[in-house]
Amino acid sequence: MNLKQFIQDFKKRKGFSILLSSVYEKLAGFLFVIIATNLLSKSDFGSISYANSLLDFLFPFIGFGIHQSLLRFGAISNSQLKKRQLFQYSFYKGLKYSLLMLVFVIVVAPLVTKNIEKSLTYLLILSLQLLGLFGYELIRIYAQLLNLNNLFVKVTVFKTSLQLVFIFLTTIFFGPIGYVIAISLSPILIVIYFNYYLKLSKKYDSTNEIINRKQFLQYGMYTSFSGVISQLMYATDIILIANILKDELQLAQYKVSNIVPFSFLFIAVAFLKTHIVNIAHHSVENKEYIKNYYINYLKIFSVLSVIIVLFSMLFYQPILFIFGKHYTNDFGLMHIFTFGVIGAILLRIPLGNILAAMGWVKVNTVNSLIIAVLNL
Repeated sequence: MNLKQFIQDFKKRKGFSILLSSVYEKLAGFLFVIIATNLLSKSDFGSISYANSLLDFLFPFIGFGIHQSLLRFGAISNSQLKKRQLFQYSFYKGLKYSLLMLVFVIVVAPLVTKNIEKSLTYLLILSLQLLGLFGYELIRIYAQLLNLNNLFVKVTVFKTSLQLVFIFLTTIFFGPIGYVIAISLSPILIVIYFNYYLKLSKKYDSTNEIINRKQFLQYGMYTSFSGVISQLMYATDIILIANILKDELQLAQYKVSNIVPFSFLFIAVAFLKTHIVNIAHHSVENKEYIKNYYINYLKIFSVLSVIIVLFSMLFYQPILFIFGKHYTNDFGLMHIFTFGVIGAILLRIPLGNILAAMGWVKVNTVNSLIIAVLNL
C-alpha cells in the first residue's frame, strides 16, 4: 500500500469525519481549561487539576479494561450478532467493575488528598466519570465495530457540545463545584440517551459459545494495566509536585504549561482510531499490512511533528496568555513537553496501539512499566 492508497483508505473509512470530531472534542477540552483559568481562582484550578490527575491514573482501568477486550475480540469476529452479544456482555460486566472502582476511590479519597485538602470534594464528584466515560467509550467502540463511523462522530459531538455548554453555565453560576459537576454528569447523560436511542440495554445473551470468558477478561485486564502504567507518565509528575511542594499555584502553572503540547496527542490517537479495527482484523493473517501501515503513518506524522515544534516555539507566549497573564511564567516547560509529545506521536502511540490490536498486550505492559520507572 503506497501513501496515496493509504490516504484514500483513511478517507473511505470516514477518517476525516472522525478526525474532525476529535479535533472538536480536543478544542472543546482546551476551552474547558480556558473557562476554568479565567473564571476560577488559580488555587481552585490547581486543586481541581490535582483531583483530575488522580483519576487520570485510573481512567485506563475503567470497567477493568473490558472495553478494550470488546475492541479486540469484536474486530476479529465476522458476525454482527456476536458483536452485539459481546457489547451487551461487556456493558453489564464493565458497569459492575466501574462501580467497584468508584467505591474504591471514595474510600481512599481522604488519604490521597491530605496535602491538597480542597481537592477532596472535587475528587468525589469527578469520580462519577468512572461510570460515564466507560459507557461513552463502549458505545463508540461498538460503533466502530459495526463500521458506523458516522455514529461514532455523532456520539462524540453530542457529548462534547453538551459538556461545553454545561461547563460554561454551571461555572458562571456555581463556580468550581459547578465546573466539576458538569464534567462528571455530561458523559452519563449522553450514555443514557444513546443507550435508549439505540436500544442497547436489554439483557445480554449468553456468550459461552462465542468467547472464552477468561481469555476475554484477561486481555482487558492486561491492556488496562498497561494503560494505567502508561498514564503514570502524565499523572506521576502532578501527584509528586502536589505532595512535595504542597502549592496549588505552582501545580496550576505546571498543568497549564503541558495542556497545549499534550493536546497534539489527540491527532495521532484519532488517526489510529479510524484504522484500529482493520489492524486487529489483519493481524491474524496479514502482518505485511501492519508494517506498511506504520511506514505510511511515519511519512505523514514526521512532517506534522516538525510543524508542531515550530508552532510551539514561535507562539508559546501568546498561547499561555490565553489562560490569563498570571500563567505566563512558564520557564521553558512548554518546550520540554513539546519534544516529549513528538516522541509519543511517532513511537509510543502508534506502536502501542498496533501491539494491542495484534493481541501483544504483555509486551505493551512491559514497555509501559519500563517507561514508568524511568519517569519516576
